[in-house]
Amino acid sequence: MRTPHLQPEFWREALKFINKCPICSAAYIVEHAELFATEDQASLVHLTCEQCHSYFIAMIVAVGHGLSSVGMVTDLSAGDAKRLYRRAPIALNEALEGYELLQNSERFNSLLLPTS
Repeated sequence: MRTPHLQPEFWREALKFINKCPICSAAYIVEHAELFATEDQASLVHLTCEQCHSYFIAMIVAVGHGLSSVGMVTDLSAGDAKRLYRRAPIALNEALEGYELLQNSERFNSLLLPTS
């Protein structure tokens, strides 16, 4: 299916439907929304609630003749989201090393509290 030609800021249209904070229900100031990534017909947008200071990331996708979106509450600030977006994901062996480190409390504590 062919996607219609979209305006450069088509994602702003979807913000009409992502207009309230899921934590405190305060209205988002959509002019403060920050676009931090686009690929093909998808955009990633970061929103900050001015009232409770929670963060929300939405993925807005052009599908057919309309828009679809999905989002999640996050602890990433807009700057964090921009910085981390293009970084490589954590490899399985890195996750396992982290798990093993947490299981060995003596080694974990030595990394947190090095002795003089």
